[in-house]
Amino acid sequence: MNTKVGIQIAILMAVAVLFLPVVGAEVAVTSFTVEPQTVLPGEELTLRLTLDNSADETAENILVSLDLTNVPFAPVSTSNTMVIDKIDDHDHEMVSLFVRALPTATPGIYKIPVIVSQNNISKTSMISIEVKAKAALDLILGESKVTMVGTSGPVVLKFVNNGLMQIKFLKVTMQESPYYEVISPQSLYIGDVDVGDFETEEFTILPKGTDPILALTVEYRDTDNNVISQPKLLKLKVYTPEEAKLRGLVPEKSSTLSIILIVVLIIVIFFWYQRKRKRKHAA
Repeated sequence: MNTKVGIQIAILMAVAVLFLPVVGAEVAVTSFTVEPQTVLPGEELTLRLTLDNSADETAENILVSLDLTNVPFAPVSTSNTMVIDKIDDHDHEMVSLFVRALPTATPGIYKIPVIVSQNNISKTSMISIEVKAKAALDLILGESKVTMVGTSGPVVLKFVNNGLMQIKFLKVTMQESPYYEVISPQSLYIGDVDVGDFETEEFTILPKGTDPILALTVEYRDTDNNVISQPKLLKLKVYTPEEAKLRGLVPEKSSTLSIILIVVLIIVIFFWYQRKRKRKHAA
């Protein structure tokens, strides 16, 4: 191939490049906003995208779509795709898309691909949406063997995670009170409580009055590592000795021991009498 033919081929290739559709590759997402900035599971949000056309000519028939395949979101309308008729050269256009976080969405930051297509050319950008949920910890009184004033016993407490985020590093402290005495350690470490799960712990107390109110403080961290401290109150049903006896909560004293003692006493008296009688006959 001589030099002249090579130059001609190069010129033809350059001309061909000039006529390729490059507009689609020049339209891209340059900014976005999410309202609200964080979303709760099951809540709707508005996603506003700004698309810039940095080309020297108008871009037409631009498709903007969200790829929700691997994220816990769904379009509010029937489609997650929007069509833009045109964007003038070196101009921009703003579009709004509406999605909903699924009720089962786990708190966290999710990256969603935004695909911009035009003239069979696609460009993908990544945006992020944060799902948050409030922690919800319920404290329930479980089994209690404390029934009478002045008698100590164990009280089982159940810690239930009714929220949509994991509870981490849970610790519970039972406060002192003039109405009861904490015999066991006042503070207990429980650890993590998964969503929809529960943990139990036991305190031993001595009630000093009827129906004491147990004052507790629970402390834990949410998924953002924020420390949450909450007071909790639980009413414990405790009776006087008389009330407990009337309700059959005080076990009857067994007469078995008394019967055994009487039998032993009779045997001792019998052998003592026999021995005394033999001594009398011997004399």
